[in-house]
Amino acid sequence: MKKKINSQADVMADWEDLLQAVQSDAEVQPSVATESQSLAQSLAQLQGLKARQNELRGLRQEVTQQLKAAVDQGNEMAIKVRSVVKGKIGPKNERLVHFKISPLRKRPRKAKDKQPAGGAPEPSSVPSATPSGKSAA
Repeated sequence: MKKKINSQADVMADWEDLLQAVQSDAEVQPSVATESQSLAQSLAQLQGLKARQNELRGLRQEVTQQLKAAVDQGNEMAIKVRSVVKGKIGPKNERLVHFKISPLRKRPRKAKDKQPAGGAPEPSSVPSATPSGKSAA
């Protein structure tokens, strides 16, 4: 049973070996000349396309880097535009929401605990409890 060749590199190597075997055997060379010439053209086309694919892979990586740089530059400009907008219309203006900026708003006050002026609770007003639930005396 013959092993199936899947990778393009293996296919190219197989075709090259086959063409080399045909070239080295003078007995079969005349009978497969047309087919081996077509195979040689297919091999040349495959090699050219593979080279183009590698070139495009390099270009793709370069374009990806350019895209990242453009996004970074655009993000910087967006920050600057929002900063100028915030400066022009004010940090508390509700129109900032339109520019995806959170306006400064008043914070709700926290409820204060009612404690004596001294700050510490009086000992008589706080019952002490033991693990059994009975007061310690």
